[in-house]
Amino acid sequence: MIKDENNKVFELYNRKSDVVRCPYGRAIVREKLDSYAQAAMNLYGIISRSEFVDIFNEQNVDQTTEEEVYILLLPLVLKEGWYGFYKEYIVHYWVFEDLELADYLLKHQEDKPRYIPKKDEFLKYVNEYYVDNDAWWDVRVFMREVFDNPKDVREGYQEIKDYITYDSGISELGPILDRHNLIFRSEEQFEEFINLIMFAKNNTRIWENNGYTPSELLEIFAERNKSNNIIKFPTLQKPKIGRNEPCPCGSGKKYKKCCAMVDDAKTAQLSSEECRLFYEIWYGLMGFVNEQERIIKAKIKPEYPNDVSDVIVHKVREVLWKKPELIDEYINKAELSQEKIDILKLWRTKHKKGMFLVLEYQPEYAVAIAPNEQGEDRLYGIKGMSNSLANILRQNLPVMIETVLLPFKGKIIYDSYIGTFPIGYAKGAKALFSEMHDKTIEHGIITSLE
Repeated sequence: MIKDENNKVFELYNRKSDVVRCPYGRAIVREKLDSYAQAAMNLYGIISRSEFVDIFNEQNVDQTTEEEVYILLLPLVLKEGWYGFYKEYIVHYWVFEDLELADYLLKHQEDKPRYIPKKDEFLKYVNEYYVDNDAWWDVRVFMREVFDNPKDVREGYQEIKDYITYDSGISELGPILDRHNLIFRSEEQFEEFINLIMFAKNNTRIWENNGYTPSELLEIFAERNKSNNIIKFPTLQKPKIGRNEPCPCGSGKKYKKCCAMVDDAKTAQLSSEECRLFYEIWYGLMGFVNEQERIIKAKIKPEYPNDVSDVIVHKVREVLWKKPELIDEYINKAELSQEKIDILKLWRTKHKKGMFLVLEYQPEYAVAIAPNEQGEDRLYGIKGMSNSLANILRQNLPVMIETVLLPFKGKIIYDSYIGTFPIGYAKGAKALFSEMHDKTIEHGIITSLE
């Protein structure tokens, strides 16, 4: 949505004509509400007025209503601009840069509990830079020890922290490090840095989780699953695994005798040349779809690595698979090599979108089961991009994923996005999946969609 349209929507829901003088005796309440609104926005990004009122009334002797919140806070909204009203919600000022962010947050917050700290802790979030753990401090200390230029460290750290906090991936880390001339002297340094980053991310409160950290939310879901006799699933962070430790896939074998062989061989993923080719085609297509459909403001260039966050590009990807005919338009309008045209034509006709259950990891690919066009279960051998699926998922098998499979140079890959689900499976379900695998293996493993 372009800026003028954003402003029109802002004015529609934050009308100057609705501004009235503060009712007598409510100035102190307005000041409290303003602090709560700022804290709530920094903690959640978006919250319904009714939930906001419930939190305020629970923690304060002074009581309020949804109507009074609008009356008391609107003058501050139009004067300060730290938050605003959008339909029945209070939203962070970032939302008015891209109103689709409101729908994105609501979708990802749905069915998740809300983190509500006690009053004193809640109000600490008035400061948008407040964090309640030392993990990011550890990252900063490490960067100071490794890199020489304090200015590069300070600016690079802040950009990395903002990116990791509000983005689901780490694909932009490389470009950020390059921009600030932050170069590691050894692979060991880089691995330690990534471990610190992942630990910090998993202990950072994020909007999509209604203020919970990923680790906290996974523990909550794990307890729910436990009560339903479902096996507990692991956390999202990817710590370094000792070669003699149990493999994270849940096979019961040592890591060195299981997924380490997949990671070491690097045959369950694309080569660096293939990976670069894929992303050049993919980002070129994403850029075209975005120009045609006007989905996001950023310009997506056909280059790898890309300057645009994968979380933002995901919005474009969703439109593409609703309108795959856009691939035909791209082929007709863009100046492409024959190799890229051939690959795109196959994406148009042979992509497979849906849910897949990953059952095992083999040296050449991850094996997943899903029904074919006739509704018959089949096994698919899926290669990763720059990493194998075993390395990316690192969860007890089986793992349910949502993605789009694509043909690529005689292989099956995915379109760079994988959604996973916090689901564990009891012994009965695992036995059923094993039986499905044994029946389906008679048809072999499909390794090409072409």
